[in-house]
Amino acid sequence: MDFEVCFLPREATRTPSPVAVLIDVIRASTTIVTLLDCGCSEVVLVGQKDRPRLAELRAKLGALVCAEDASGLQAAGADLTPSPAALHALDLAGRRVILATTNGTLAAELVRECGVEHVLIGCMRNGDAVMRSAVALARRLDRSISLVCAGREGSLIPALDDAYCAAALLRHGEALVRAAGATVSLRESAKIARNAASVFAGTREAFDQSMSAAVIRRIGSPDDVGYCAEENVSQLVPVLTFSSGIPAIVVKKEIMG
Repeated sequence: MDFEVCFLPREATRTPSPVAVLIDVIRASTTIVTLLDCGCSEVVLVGQKDRPRLAELRAKLGALVCAEDASGLQAAGADLTPSPAALHALDLAGRRVILATTNGTLAAELVRECGVEHVLIGCMRNGDAVMRSAVALARRLDRSISLVCAGREGSLIPALDDAYCAAALLRHGEALVRAAGATVSLRESAKIARNAASVFAGTREAFDQSMSAAVIRRIGSPDDVGYCAEENVSQLVPVLTFSSGIPAIVVKKEIMG
């Protein structure tokens, strides 16, 4: 099976369309996993052009709004903070949540624009589960796997934390494919990510040195860094569904048992 790492969403242009695992580990992909683990029925991703319509969408969908402003703080008028460490103890059973973040929701839009049809959401917390699902789906469809990083600054700059997470998920994927007796093929981008990650003693060290973590600490949410670094504590796999309507991107959950 063929693996690549896309350090930015706009790089996800392989044909045929791969099975993509979208990563914005600090914080959007971890936040999505956390919302669904809290019992949320679905997460509706709202991009920049529809942010002025959050109140309208809240009323239309009967949903809670989880949104951040440009600095990463809870947006004015939002019901929930996008801080996963602050969300994890909530009971959201059966609730629908609208999520709007600076990079994660934009990255989902960009992957969709690249023509990727099958997109799962990955982070450190569901790393093993999401790669089991991705490998099984890629084998069924005879596709490659792309680990797609959201990046920073409007998905224009690669992010250390995302690249490290991609390397960690890559290791899970490689192990699963080899355990099935199949051959692993790594594109150069995957080799770069894996080798770059090897300079760190572990996830927390890599995250602590990332600009994403610096931003999170600056806005007063330092617990998010450690929370996002926790590994394999969720068996939940978020799956993106694309449509032509509003909302255009919906995340639902698959449980790996």
